[in-house]
Amino acid sequence: MPRLDRLPPPLWVALAAVAVSLNGLAGAPVLDDGWVIFQNPLVTSLSLERILREGYNAGGPVTTAGLFRPVTTLSYALTYAVAGHLAWPYHLVNVVLHAGVSVLVHALAMRVVSAFAPARARTAALLAGLLFAVHPVHADAVAALVGRAELLAAAGALGALLLALGRGAGEWRLPAAAAAGTLGVLSKENAAVLPALFLLVAIAAPAAAGLPARPGLAPGAPRRALGRAVLVAATLTVPVAVYLLVRPHGGAGVPASSAWFAGQPREVVLGTMSRALSEYWRLLAVPHPLGLDFFYAQRIPAVGFWSAPALLSFALWGTLLGLGLASSRRAPARFVGILWVFAALAPVSNVLVPTGVLMAERLLYLPSAGFCLWLGHGLAWAAAALERRRAERSPRRWADPRLARAAAALLLVAWSARTVARNADWRRPRTLWEAELEKAPRDPVVNNNLAVELNGAGEHARAVALLETALRVAPRYWRAHVNLGIARQRTGDPAGALRAFEEASRIAPGEASPHFYRGLFLLERGVHAEALAALRRAVALGPEDPWARVALGRALERSGRRAEARAEYAAALRIDPRNAEARRALQVLDDVREEAP
Repeated sequence: MPRLDRLPPPLWVALAAVAVSLNGLAGAPVLDDGWVIFQNPLVTSLSLERILREGYNAGGPVTTAGLFRPVTTLSYALTYAVAGHLAWPYHLVNVVLHAGVSVLVHALAMRVVSAFAPARARTAALLAGLLFAVHPVHADAVAALVGRAELLAAAGALGALLLALGRGAGEWRLPAAAAAGTLGVLSKENAAVLPALFLLVAIAAPAAAGLPARPGLAPGAPRRALGRAVLVAATLTVPVAVYLLVRPHGGAGVPASSAWFAGQPREVVLGTMSRALSEYWRLLAVPHPLGLDFFYAQRIPAVGFWSAPALLSFALWGTLLGLGLASSRRAPARFVGILWVFAALAPVSNVLVPTGVLMAERLLYLPSAGFCLWLGHGLAWAAAALERRRAERSPRRWADPRLARAAAALLLVAWSARTVARNADWRRPRTLWEAELEKAPRDPVVNNNLAVELNGAGEHARAVALLETALRVAPRYWRAHVNLGIARQRTGDPAGALRAFEEASRIAPGEASPHFYRGLFLLERGVHAEALAALRRAVALGPEDPWARVALGRALERSGRRAEARAEYAAALRIDPRNAEARRALQVLDDVREEAP
């Protein structure tokens, strides 16, 4: 058995990533896990042809239309084929991916720092990899099943970058880099920043990029280096071209009507995102408090660019940006680290492409690689500087390299503990929403989603109170009306339940869910004709929802229309071959037919 102190640094990084993520393996599906995975016909049917030609939102709301992530969807489909609705295998894949990406961050830091400070490259790379492995802000990407898109995109981008940087080792590496980058972009669109990341490394650490000199316009070696860098960067745009070529939709991003800043003037977009950018930097440096998207929507209200909060934020991150730009020669790690964060956040900034979210911690997964490289090198530089002072017999007591090592160890322990604690919030939907409710007590989505969990636990009276709070804030929130109908039905208020279902149908006549739950309610009360009509409407609006098909089958069966019921159960099984209820219902019908004289 090898001694622990002889384990290679990449293995330490991988072990750290796994160790802080283990308590998330028992987590239940939450948030968008339903429509992205378990209610997604592309996933449940494992149809490769559909995965390659349909959008990411096949099982979800229209607000997510315009997204195309076939590699991510395929990864879910393969996991579903093995594990079905069992959650821990999905978590396990995420943890393994996070460990792999952490190792890639270590390798990137090793290559970059070796180009300008080889003596401290080993320490800097180890620290960068460990910091990335345990950073608390990554819990949002690793603990959530749907965070896999971030993990795969980062793996593709970092793997492609390392291949491109090391292209001198073999002609195959640059085409392989383009292929890896394509997998990244087809996992999530933000991996399209790959060419910009390569240029950052090429400018700050030319040797790391295989260039003979710093790229520039001066004649000779600088100009030749610039030409090579531009050529490689151009090759790394191939993934974006492939994405645009194969995606099934025109345009980019979510529909304009579903964008976070839909209808808002440009000044509000710039001002609000200025504040969000400062918050992103705060999270990288001080990852507390942590929250879901809804928390940041409450924390960062919409403001114009010329407002005092926006201008103050601009001054803060603008100073940081200026510091990074001024560091390309004297502090390459600082240049790469700072500009990496800005470049990697650009696709999700709502400035270039509209997105459906103001800000989210998962969006920091790829940007944080640059920050951890910068911070890891900074700690290694501090330790080396203190070592030199001690060698010079400095009289100052603080000139002890153990101080830097202690600071790094303390930071790693603190971040690890925070990550483990945040993973505990994700262990069940209820614990997550209760944690979010403390930070955003009036957010309608948080109140609604916690009410869903309370309904499931039989705490219907508290669910009603939360849903009434949600509807006071957002009276047209149709999902809250649906869930209020469910809660009122279970508290013995059928009239109130029916009013809630009908109000949801009135607000969102094109959504299947209000008709589905109204149909179930009517079916339970024996109003078969109206239930049948409501469930037919639900199936018409959501033809690939297996549960709507099963419910319609039940209604048809109770109306004595067994052949039609059989067809609905069979349709449900074609959509999701693992749907046990549809299989049981079909078996019962078969048994009845066999027993008939």
